Amino acid sequence: MTRKDPGRPTTQVDPSKGALEQLAVDLLRLRQYKEMTLEELAKASGLSRATLSAATQGTKCPSWDTMNNYLEAVGEDPSAWRPRWEMIADEKQREAAGLPEAPEQREAVKRMLPTEVGDVESFAVALRQLKVWRRNPTYQKIANVSARHNLAVRQTTICNVFRGSKLPTENALIGVLVGMGLSPKDPEFADWLEKRRELEAARVAREAPHSNDTPRNSGYTPLHKKRITIPNQRPSGSRNRLLRWRRPQTLA
Repeated sequence: MTRKDPGRPTTQVDPSKGALEQLAVDLLRLRQYKEMTLEELAKASGLSRATLSAATQGTKCPSWDTMNNYLEAVGEDPSAWRPRWEMIADEKQREAAGLPEAPEQREAVKRMLPTEVGDVESFAVALRQLKVWRRNPTYQKIANVSARHNLAVRQTTICNVFRGSKLPTENALIGVLVGMGLSPKDPEFADWLEKRRELEAARVAREAPHSNDTPRNSGYTPLHKKRITIPNQRPSGSRNRLLRWRRPQTLA
């Protein structure tokens, strides 16, 4: 019985250079241990040969989708590799990956709860963290899910909700929460609405007149608001003399 060709030779990667290179070498060894060619691995994982080859080059950290499909194709448990991948991946890759499936790994990822929010900016930050917890759905997916529940929210509105430039309306917030898969029966759903009402009440209180201001109908008008009438003045100086010179002479 002849052994399968493990694939064409790849560039030698030095695992002693760092964690990224070590990960690439270990992924390559997994394929070689399973005696799978690159073509066979591509068919089993659903990934292209170029993507699989790049994952074992040690030049760039593969995405979690690539890692997950690669590991499942060779019979490995992806959750066992997730902490190691988290240490190598960049921020955008971790955000796109969402939370790990393993409960003990999910607990290690902290997020801000609505009860911990103090202003509009932190309100948006907490919503973005919730989005990551909900497996980071796209704006299009959030819009589609909310529309199926008769809570249609435009993608531009969804973008503004996460941006945090101003407090979202209650309808927009409900649409975004439902679009991310949060059930109205979840106690956290009510916490989000209550926190939004608190921030709205605080905004109204800041914009309302202060209690020590003078009442509008008290009869007192501030000097800077008074309209001062300037009386008409008779010409003086050379202008006055000119008028007298032009005045017609009357006969006695």
